[in-house]
Amino acid sequence: MPLAKATLSKIHIAKSQLGMEDDIYRGLLARVAGVRSSKELNDRQAGAVLREFERLGFKPKPSSKSKGKPNNFDQMPARITKIEALLADMRLPWAYADALARQMFKVDRVAWVKLPKQLDALIAALHVEQEKRGLFAQVERLLGLLGERDPDWQLDLEALPEGWERRRPILKSLIETLTAAAAARGLL
Repeated sequence: MPLAKATLSKIHIAKSQLGMEDDIYRGLLARVAGVRSSKELNDRQAGAVLREFERLGFKPKPSSKSKGKPNNFDQMPARITKIEALLADMRLPWAYADALARQMFKVDRVAWVKLPKQLDALIAALHVEQEKRGLFAQVERLLGLLGERDPDWQLDLEALPEGWERRRPILKSLIETLTAAAAARGLL
């Protein structure tokens, strides 16, 4: 299924906002998604590319659908401040929490979630996302230390299953392997 035009536009806006040369951009696409053109991306790969752009400094415009902190923030249970802190730590908009509420509880806004166990489930989901991002950042740091352009590592990464960068067991195993390799080369 072809990528939505809005997603393709966002990728090109990010490239432009970061002032990225075409060869650097294509290298990023190859490194993050294993493709040379944004037209070859699927939804998951496009998400990974956009996250990488954000890591590099791309500032997407906030969605007009969710303007930020819920209007009733001060009247919500105390757990909402934990949700706010997790979103801020990962530099995610409130729209992300709204999307989680929609996916998990079929409720359009996190502001409409009232049950403590549902808020706890949202917090747990945000913790998982935070862990995945931390693990992936650690993999990237280790790859940079080892020289991510090393052809042996490129082949090894290409052999991983699709979506490996979102799977905690794979990320943890990869960190162990990369840490051992870095230690063996005296880089740690």
